[in-house]
Amino acid sequence: MTTTAPRLALAPGRATAGAQNGAHALGEGGAMRQDAQPVAGCILFLRPRAAAGTTLPANDAALRAVLQAAAQSWDGKRRVVLQAAEGFAIVGPVLPSAALAAARRAAAHPQAKDVAIALHHGPLRVLGDEARVGGEGLTAAAVAAGLAGPRTLVSGAFRAALAQEASHLAEDLATVTDVAGPGGAPLFRDDPARARSRGQRRTLLAASGMAALLGAGWVGREGRQRYEAAHRPALILLAIRPSGEVFVDGVSQGTSPPLARVSVPPGPHTIEVRNARAKPLHLQVQLEPGQELPVRHTFPPPPAPRRQAPPKARPKQEPGPFERFKFW
Repeated sequence: MTTTAPRLALAPGRATAGAQNGAHALGEGGAMRQDAQPVAGCILFLRPRAAAGTTLPANDAALRAVLQAAAQSWDGKRRVVLQAAEGFAIVGPVLPSAALAAARRAAAHPQAKDVAIALHHGPLRVLGDEARVGGEGLTAAAVAAGLAGPRTLVSGAFRAALAQEASHLAEDLATVTDVAGPGGAPLFRDDPARARSRGQRRTLLAASGMAALLGAGWVGREGRQRYEAAHRPALILLAIRPSGEVFVDGVSQGTSPPLARVSVPPGPHTIEVRNARAKPLHLQVQLEPGQELPVRHTFPPPPAPRRQAPPKARPKQEPGPFERFKFW
């Protein structure tokens, strides 16, 4: 058996969807037409608890009030409101989480104690003159509503669709053990109190996880700071006059000046400053992390060149007695 239902307009002032106001059924790209392929959508079915096997009273104010509450949480552009012999239905291509929110809003209404609520996800089709909607999806939703107790009953097909979108919401649904759907299909109940409790537990777990991450970050940051402090390089600050080539552990670092500082890892080091005209400077040092070691050294000037005394003039000799006579 396939349930069919005419489209229904809500009370004036409410967003409605149906033939009366020309809204599209089950899609934004165009209206559903007769003989079109069925379209899968979410179905929220409402029926009086005492209405099983009976015709829906036309003046059931409580049921209509609950319907209005549910419709407020359903996108007006993506819904069609239907009236069947068993009750009312809101159908449309919305996310399962949105349909679940509409069902919870309906269940929270003060007059919902006498209303059975069911959620299903399945195929729907526009029939006849496009004023009626039917399909196996609507039939399954009507059957589920007839089995619903004080809490919203959810079909296995709806839970599967919800799990694909929001797995944590699907996990909040409790398995029903006292009733089964047609053919033994599994059914679930929506328990808002249980969902809130699980939500609070997830929040606590997330908070503890965040605290653990923050704690791990603090420990990691502290460890990193200790490591960096232990390995912070030391500095050798140079003030060499007039100049000298600087060697650290036998490796030339350059000539100072202009070289003014040399960064080295903490630990023991050998520092040597060489000047071609003077004796080199040798230092053995033990440097701590971050230590700054000033190395000041002035090489003595080279000795002044020795000035040689001018050669002594030879005394002039007087000519001997025979040298005075020149022989011709």
